[in-house]
Amino acid sequence: MASRPIVVETQQLKKTYNLGTEKAVEVLHGVDMVAYAGEFIAIIGQSGSGKSTLLNILGALDQPTEGGAWIDGTEIGSLDSLGLAKLRGQKLGFVFQFHHLLEEFTCLENVLMPVSIQKGGPEPSDTAYAKELLDRVGLSSQLHKRTNQMSGGQQQRTAIVRALTNRPRLVLADEPTGNLDSRSGAEVFALMREIARELGVTFLMVTHDDRLAAAADRILRIEDGYLNEVYK
Repeated sequence: MASRPIVVETQQLKKTYNLGTEKAVEVLHGVDMVAYAGEFIAIIGQSGSGKSTLLNILGALDQPTEGGAWIDGTEIGSLDSLGLAKLRGQKLGFVFQFHHLLEEFTCLENVLMPVSIQKGGPEPSDTAYAKELLDRVGLSSQLHKRTNQMSGGQQQRTAIVRALTNRPRLVLADEPTGNLDSRSGAEVFALMREIARELGVTFLMVTHDDRLAAAADRILRIEDGYLNEVYK
């Protein structure tokens, strides 16, 4: 594993809300972690344990109170707002429990949205890559359908492709199967695992599903703000 490039690293990462007040709450207590290219890691823990806080920091959506976090060698804390937006646009993909697709746009238009925002419009190579990915996940017949005409599983697969169209190094998935039935959830999970292996994209997936977590390369548990590896 160590021969693979490091995509995510944190050192003594801490996060305190309401810092300097009587209501100060330290959510993360010095998190150290490393994730390599192509790894699929499940993050588990009870509600309120700090899972979403960690994902928000790694997604350049929040800043740590102390410590550092690096994405593909870039320290998040060293970036200004423009640099953070660039990092999100070029290095990161996001998949959520609810697909957050725009119903007034087609499947293909939704998938191309991140590169359209980043570049002011997709290039022919972007469109070709998006179509290739959509074909790969069995959605080539859905390209020009509006997303409200698609099933829940199809919508979530569309959201996964949207997260990959900018060729990210890291995909952050927050309960990506939580809104699906068991069969669709298993299909979506298998798809993400396949993509991680074949494209070398690192996935960090927050989940409450023990079966899915057990199928990941590694399991990390957050408990009371501390991160520990669960050995399978």
